[in-house]
Amino acid sequence: MGYWLYYLGFMALTFALQRPWVMVGVLVFIALRPFIPDPIVLARTWGKIRALDAQIAANPANITARRDLAIIWLERLRPGRALELLDEARRRAPDDAELLYLTGLARMRCGDPEGALAPLVRAVELEPRLRYGDPYLAAAEALLLLGRLEEAEDALERFTRTNSSAIQGHVLLSDVRRKLGDAEGAKTAIREALDTWKTLPRYRRRSQVQWWVRAWVKHILG
Repeated sequence: MGYWLYYLGFMALTFALQRPWVMVGVLVFIALRPFIPDPIVLARTWGKIRALDAQIAANPANITARRDLAIIWLERLRPGRALELLDEARRRAPDDAELLYLTGLARMRCGDPEGALAPLVRAVELEPRLRYGDPYLAAAEALLLLGRLEEAEDALERFTRTNSSAIQGHVLLSDVRRKLGDAEGAKTAIREALDTWKTLPRYRRRSQVQWWVRAWVKHILG
């Protein structure tokens, strides 16, 4: 059954080669994908935005509604809108770990990785296992943008310890260790990624296929 994928792939490639504009369109889409919201997200959140806006208008002190609306704006790749809501919410709940994490994430996506670090660090100080270690992952991304590789390595190690079923952390850790000149440590991280994949139930694997592919390719290439 799996071999049919090769035939389908070959047919799709043949079609694309006969119509160069299709290939151009695909390349443009790939280039713009980080800036274009998922259409499913747009459809799923359209009604929720109006409902949450109405809740906030009726009760300006509704922190939960502001948080939920900020999450939607992050999903829609509008971190600036999210950050406005989160700043308002944190004025009422400055030590809410979830709000601090989301603030760090929004700041980083707004192009302020340095400003993202303080709220992310504070979030894990308040709740070390918040969102199964996602604040560590976000902090690692911010540190990588700042070129602080050793600190990024530490953040990723903390993430992999907190979330033992996330292949992404091991793959990113391998990348960082290789940049630091630790080839053996990079290989170890890839082996851990592949070992983790073997232990995952099928429903968990679906969301991590791309990271498994990256780990497998790195393992093959050595």
